[in-house]
Amino acid sequence: MSDWQSLERSAVLVVDDDAGVRGAVSRFIEREGYAVLAAGTLDEARALLAEREILVVLCDITMPGGENGLDLLAEIKGQQPELDVLMMTGNSDAAPAIEALKRGAYDYIRKPFQFDDLRAALKRAVERRHFLLKASMLETLEVRRAADRENLEQVLVSMATIIDAKSRFTARHSARVSDLARLMAEKMRLPPERVELIALGGRLHDIGKIGTPDAILDKPTALTVEEYEIMKRHPALGDELIAPIRSMEAVRPMIRWHHEALDGNGYPDGLSADQIPLEAWIVKVADYWEAITSQRPYRGPMALDQAARTLRAESGLRIPAAIVDRFLAAIDGAPVALPTAAVG
Repeated sequence: MSDWQSLERSAVLVVDDDAGVRGAVSRFIEREGYAVLAAGTLDEARALLAEREILVVLCDITMPGGENGLDLLAEIKGQQPELDVLMMTGNSDAAPAIEALKRGAYDYIRKPFQFDDLRAALKRAVERRHFLLKASMLETLEVRRAADRENLEQVLVSMATIIDAKSRFTARHSARVSDLARLMAEKMRLPPERVELIALGGRLHDIGKIGTPDAILDKPTALTVEEYEIMKRHPALGDELIAPIRSMEAVRPMIRWHHEALDGNGYPDGLSADQIPLEAWIVKVADYWEAITSQRPYRGPMALDQAARTLRAESGLRIPAAIVDRFLAAIDGAPVALPTAAVG
């Protein structure tokens, strides 16, 4: 049996000591078309993990017997780091859920939850598992006979589309960043192959947000310090996702460094000035413009003149002045640069 066939036949593992919750969640997941295994204790869950192919784990944080779901999460991440764990919590305090994310949980769902939320979180986790496996398979093909780059890009772009769809406020975000980055690269008269590379980098720059919970992406108020730290992980996570794919090596700087800054106070690596390549600067300024001219949960889109002033305020501080000047010149009169509102 191939790895892909094995994954397709694997099951979602539901771990909850409450038989009613366990049964209701299991029935819902079965109706969604997944095979389901259920465990009422952590020892039962461990036995199933050792015996069966598991697609995703859905585990309650609070469990009886002196252990909790965080203990199982730590074991899974130590033994099967590619296996995603969705945590359930009935605690109104966000601290346990935040701790779960710090320990490697893919997402968390609050009880009592809406089944639509469960459906969406489960779908994303399964799609991420499929993506990781397919990327691994493509890398194997690349070693054997050079991977089909076009097919590979389609897989990655599909993942970027899924990420944009996680929130109605980020619909088409990556596509628009790609268009803006392409426009700037063309106006700079870069070689066509470099223009295409930069456009691809813009399309994939946020691919690491596949691991950012919806509750953070769609939060209508300011993020807490801990939530912001989780959000800041996405450039490094995106880089790690595509690192095994050698044909994507040239895209990695745009994914990893699009939140770095001229003054060295960016993330994830605290680079500054000439340490950051031109491609990453182009994607960064396109990403910045797209963000301030689009609607977000906490504000509306900025008008063109206000957006231009806001971007110029970053000039020479967090973004090189030459990059800001070239970008504003490139987008002058371009429809893709106009403010947009969220859909739906």
